[in-house]
Amino acid sequence: MKKITLVIVGLLYSALCFSESNPEVDSLYKQLINIDDSLKAGVLNNLSWELRNSEPEKSIDYGKEAIRLAESHNDYENLVKSHSFIGVAYRILGNYSEAIDYYYKGLELAKKYGETEQEGYAYINIGNLHIYQEYYYNAIENLEKAREIAEEIDNKRMLAYVHLNIGRAQMLRNEHHEALLNFNKALDLRIEIDQLGGQAVCYKYIGDIYRNLLEYNKALENYNKSLEVVNKESDMDLFASTQAMIARVYMELGNFRLSKEYANKSLKVAHLIGAKLILRDNIKILADISLKTKDYESAANYLNYIIEYNDTLFNQQLSEKIFNLEYKFEKQRKQAEFDILTKDKKIQDLELSRAKTSNITLIVILILITSMLGFVMVSLKNRREKNFLLEKQKADLDKINKTKDRMFLIISHDLRGPIGNLKSLIEILLEDEEIIQNKSLMETFSIFMKSVQSVSDLLENLLLWAKSQRGDVNFDPENITLNTVVNRNLQLFKSIAEIKGIDLKVSMEDSYEVYADKNMLMTVVRNIISNAIKYTPKGGEVKIVIDRDSQFYKVSITDNGIGFNKETADKIFDTKSFYTTAGTNNEAGSGLGLLLCKEFTEKNGGKIWANSVPGKGANFYFSVPIANFN
Repeated sequence: MKKITLVIVGLLYSALCFSESNPEVDSLYKQLINIDDSLKAGVLNNLSWELRNSEPEKSIDYGKEAIRLAESHNDYENLVKSHSFIGVAYRILGNYSEAIDYYYKGLELAKKYGETEQEGYAYINIGNLHIYQEYYYNAIENLEKAREIAEEIDNKRMLAYVHLNIGRAQMLRNEHHEALLNFNKALDLRIEIDQLGGQAVCYKYIGDIYRNLLEYNKALENYNKSLEVVNKESDMDLFASTQAMIARVYMELGNFRLSKEYANKSLKVAHLIGAKLILRDNIKILADISLKTKDYESAANYLNYIIEYNDTLFNQQLSEKIFNLEYKFEKQRKQAEFDILTKDKKIQDLELSRAKTSNITLIVILILITSMLGFVMVSLKNRREKNFLLEKQKADLDKINKTKDRMFLIISHDLRGPIGNLKSLIEILLEDEEIIQNKSLMETFSIFMKSVQSVSDLLENLLLWAKSQRGDVNFDPENITLNTVVNRNLQLFKSIAEIKGIDLKVSMEDSYEVYADKNMLMTVVRNIISNAIKYTPKGGEVKIVIDRDSQFYKVSITDNGIGFNKETADKIFDTKSFYTTAGTNNEAGSGLGLLLCKEFTEKNGGKIWANSVPGKGANFYFSVPIANFN
């Protein structure tokens, strides 16, 4: 019976992977899969992997269901695979923060349950994502760990992945000949194990190397080999990106007709699978063609699309934070309404009390008319004054709450949106070839970027400081991954670091689960990294290291900037003053950032300190409690 079930499930799996969505097939699948629950996680993982490029969102759904089933049956191999496959789908969608979370969780589970092969693939996935994030030092560090595992267990498929991704990192570091050597090693291994999809990837990257070396004929030859062997149904992401590269080569050769043809083909596939980065690349190609052919109206339209895509990617990272702020503002508004209703009830109670007192007074007046008349008049006067005061307090409270709501709406919607959009626009301009070649424009836009970042940091710190002084900052600790907090902040400051030529390095050997308030921890890491970049000269280095110290994780952020003396070290965490100095490029500061870091670190049960030698850089440290899973 079990063999029959496997055959049926295999047929259904093929139908789902290589045909359009069919409600009848889905319904039959749901009925037959119940024959043997132990098969579910494996089949769902296969579906998740096959659909990662063509339907990444559906791939995520299958992966999450596989996690649930694998946990219920103690199927550790499929449990680890599920986390890896979901991470890949999120990476294809451009959601790097979710991808890295699932990768590190998969690595942790692989180590815990002794799944050595899946541990190797987890390191590959982490290294691959670091390549997309342009953290090449960290990428190669993780890939070397995967190489050791692949050679130890003699897994040629894994070893091919390692060579491929090391080659990608080398290519992006302009080490083209070393990269070509690794790509060819990966190709030879995949030919040996007859892995056609993997061969398509290798041909594509070999084509990229030859394009970078301006050997366009060899580039086109390898791109076409990739298109010949790629599975156009299940590997639509690779299919679209290869077509985009062919379009770029033809554009550089001046064949705008073929370039436009391939770009539009790639654009169609990218729209189908929702690959935002490939969409943006194709639109950039079409914009360049329009500029070269002097079709300025079309070029302007394409550039507007690019701005919209970049804005979407930028806002995706901030959407969760904005939602939390709006939720808190709504809670404050409702609390204010409740306070007003409470005041109204007090007024009503006082009025009722006055009426009762008046009745008693009338009875007493009948008995003691002369002696009590004065008392009654004074009592009525006092009550009128109290009522008047309460009415005035109610009006003042209403006015204050309206002013507060209006102020926060202006700050959150009228300032944050334009500042965020302006940062995205400047980042696009800084990547434009014409601006890069114009030293004067490059310096001007770099100054703009530093100013906008400074205003953005100041706005964030002012809001948090004002709320903390009023006691309105909620403390909501939870188990979170420290890796995610660090990587999100590195992504935020990548452009600013590039402008000053500063190398951002991270050493994270594992997944670091901590128990802390996520928003407070984000603020602490953001401010310390910002200060490190601010006081580090061009060509410098900022390094982040995480170590365990008893029941805490200690985070150290080190720079080789201008440093400071002991007198300054005593001032920067002094809550009685706001001490600040100008950065290496005269970046302005408010002195609020480190005070917020001290307050939020201590709020989470940790501590913060610093040491430095003038002229030799600074070391900032803070500790966070390790998560408790009991």
